[in-house]
Amino acid sequence: MSAAAEIGPDGGLLRVSSDKISRLMDLVGELSLSVSATVHSPDLAGLELSAFDAAVHRLTMIVREVQDAATELRLVPVDDVFKRLRRMVRELERQTGKKIEIVLEGEDTAIDKLVADQLYDPLLHVVRNSADHGLEPPDERRAAGKPEVGRITLSAAQIGSEVRITVSDDGRGLSRAKILKRARERGLFGPDEEPEPSVLWKVIFQPGFSTAETVTNLSGRGVGMDVLNTTMTALRGRIGVESEAGKGSDVALHIPVSLAFLDCIILRLGARLYALPIDAVSEIVQPAPADVMGMGATGGTEMLRLRGRWIPVCRLERFYDEDTGAGLTPLDRMVLAVVVTAQGPIAVPVDEVIDRQQVVMKPLVGRLARVRASWGCALLGTGEVALVLDCNGLSAGGGA
Repeated sequence: MSAAAEIGPDGGLLRVSSDKISRLMDLVGELSLSVSATVHSPDLAGLELSAFDAAVHRLTMIVREVQDAATELRLVPVDDVFKRLRRMVRELERQTGKKIEIVLEGEDTAIDKLVADQLYDPLLHVVRNSADHGLEPPDERRAAGKPEVGRITLSAAQIGSEVRITVSDDGRGLSRAKILKRARERGLFGPDEEPEPSVLWKVIFQPGFSTAETVTNLSGRGVGMDVLNTTMTALRGRIGVESEAGKGSDVALHIPVSLAFLDCIILRLGARLYALPIDAVSEIVQPAPADVMGMGATGGTEMLRLRGRWIPVCRLERFYDEDTGAGLTPLDRMVLAVVVTAQGPIAVPVDEVIDRQQVVMKPLVGRLARVRASWGCALLGTGEVALVLDCNGLSAGGGA
């Protein structure tokens, strides 16, 4: 369902404003918290309540179904965004003098309307880059044995609790030499450093980064991909880039289906609670002494060995400048959550894994908005608040 509700067998629709649906989702979130607070009330401790657990389970399942139904009400097909981009491609053909075919796939994939409202501009920057930098002019394509008409493919698919939107082209691909040269000029890599492609491609999202020699009305200002990166961060999403010389490039956007509720693993470190999005967690381990390296107490780099591979460790105490100097708990006495990031896996040590929950998300506002590597806060059924960790932010911020 989108922002309209089916009301009869004739397929009639009742239009409902998105503001009312957002209000409903807020109330559903509050309902979930109220139910959890009631179920975990300390007043119930020690009481013999017949069949109480079964009733609680049934109530919890119903609330979860109501959350899912409310989420579906705010979903709209991504086709609305794709059609606007298709019209823009006709204009890009005129401006670039290139022949461009636009292919749409998975247009019926549903996304949150709040996401759809923010996707058009950043996707337009990606399509413009593909048309201006990626696709070759007709004569260059003929010389390379390609069809004169360049192809840009917009595809969408739901994978688990994420929607993946991909912009692909069959052009010349990203220029490693140009990007690396410009990145070295900006001090992002050393003169002799040869980064892996997955690392190098990420520099195109740096503010002001551009390899264009001249500025046109389509590109060259170095702001387009930065806008995309900023938007994806706000949407709790991530970006993946793949490119092969002479064959084209793919830019994939991974976005949560819902921005209101999030499946998380709840963790405790000392007196603080943290939440990790379930899709970011690859596994949870308790290492043996031989599987850890580094002296945390003396400030050395710490690593976790997992199936023959060394993974960097990110201590939350150090990341948030809360290391009191009293000494850190050895890693072999902690539980480590191994999470997937754009820079590769990292391991986050905690004292305890508490639970898996679907949490109500709330943004951090005011001074709290400056908290690093956080998507916001999660309101737990116990009435407690957990900080939702942005794993890419943890990895980019360094952290052993």
